[in-house]
Amino acid sequence: MSIKSFGPLLTSLAFLVAGCQESGTTQRDVADARENVREEQQDVAEAKRDAQEQVADEQHDVDAARHEANKPVLDDQADATADAQREQADVTEAQADAQAAIQEEQADVTEAKKELQQTEAEFQATQNRDAYVQQVQQKLDAADAKINELESRADNAENEGQENVTDAQIDQLKAQRDRVEEALDDMKSAEILRWQDHQENVKLAVQQLDRLMNEIK
Repeated sequence: MSIKSFGPLLTSLAFLVAGCQESGTTQRDVADARENVREEQQDVAEAKRDAQEQVADEQHDVDAARHEANKPVLDDQADATADAQREQADVTEAQADAQAAIQEEQADVTEAKKELQQTEAEFQATQNRDAYVQQVQQKLDAADAKINELESRADNAENEGQENVTDAQIDQLKAQRDRVEEALDDMKSAEILRWQDHQENVKLAVQQLDRLMNEIK
């Protein structure tokens, strides 16, 4: 196997390595976001249970204080009534604290759901972008194969004029191939939800590459 024939293989390997390094969102990221929502929802449920228990405890103290206040002991009745009022205030405070805790946990659930939606959108965008990248990479591989073919033709040219023509075609094709790769790299490095903003530049570069591939026989 000649050194030139390694070109497409090396390009494909480089693409696979680069693909592992590209920014994007994976199925694992989506699963983690869903798990985060589930955990936050559990926190809300626990906060509600804790609130019910705390309010119940305070209410029990109120009932006990009222019971003491209702006993027919005149000397202690005023103190017992005051105790009952304080216990009732504790119940009100416990209810307010419990409601605040529940609202805080519910806010966390809302935020987790937003993050999940964002993650799912990024994951879908990653899949769409990577599918398009593979299509363009096939174009690059075809160009590499054509360049190898032309280089072999130049090496076996019967005269200098024919070799010069082939060399010029090689230079043209290599230059356009590099433009496609540069546009593709720019698109891959973009924020994942904005990758399509850079797709048009890639499409134009690919169209010009296709035209050259069709012209060069």
